[in-house]
Amino acid sequence: MKRRDFIAASGILVAGVCATEVMAADDGTSVKRFIEDWYLTYFTKLDKEKYRAMLTDDYLLLENGEIIDAAGDIALMPRVEDEYKRTDAFDFRSVKITGDYAFAIYFLQSEMNDKKNGKRNLKWLESVILRRSSNTWRVALLHSTRIEKK
Repeated sequence: MKRRDFIAASGILVAGVCATEVMAADDGTSVKRFIEDWYLTYFTKLDKEKYRAMLTDDYLLLENGEIIDAAGDIALMPRVEDEYKRTDAFDFRSVKITGDYAFAIYFLQSEMNDKKNGKRNLKWLESVILRRSSNTWRVALLHSTRIEKK
């Protein structure tokens, strides 16, 4: 192999590896953005139809020792008359993408205020599985563990 051919082939190989890492980073960013938008849809926009569209048909929520399907999760959504206000801060620890599946682990810290419970701050450790459908992420599973203050 000539030196020029070797350099050209090496350049193509390096560019390919770098492009794959950039794509993975972009996908990771899209997963994080999707999760943040998903929470905004549920807790701020209170848009049940859009929220349902963000879930897979077999979506499950695992929370407080219960297994809740999409209908049950939507039934828990705050209502406008609750005067529910919430600000979320995400600390993503891991985002892995394998084909049309994404797996994310993050800490969620929320400042909440509503008529019934007043102002409070809560924290969770959560893991989520997303499934890509028609180039759109949808939530298949959320496992949420509340972190109690000690």
